[in-house]
Amino acid sequence: MARIDLSDPYERYLKSQVDAGLFRSITAAVEHAILNQMKEEEKLRLSGIQAALAKGEEDIANGRTFSYTPGLISEISKKGKQAALSGKSVKREVKG
Repeated sequence: MARIDLSDPYERYLKSQVDAGLFRSITAAVEHAILNQMKEEEKLRLSGIQAALAKGEEDIANGRTFSYTPGLISEISKKGKQAALSGKSVKREVKG
């Protein structure tokens, strides 16, 4: 089990939450705060996915698409691996 040291203002705040009956212990209050942070991060992650899907749908609606070819997935995979190794993102230019 992890042990943490809290700065005085945080410890006082959490104790006040426990004293008010909102949590059974400081540990429970900290767990609740962490759970809320995890939920917020998940919302942001899903928001990013939704934005990417919306952009993709917009691209399709505006004709910004690529025809499937046998080498397309291989090309995408190769560029993705290179980008991941270099820490860069990959953008494919629309031709035509």
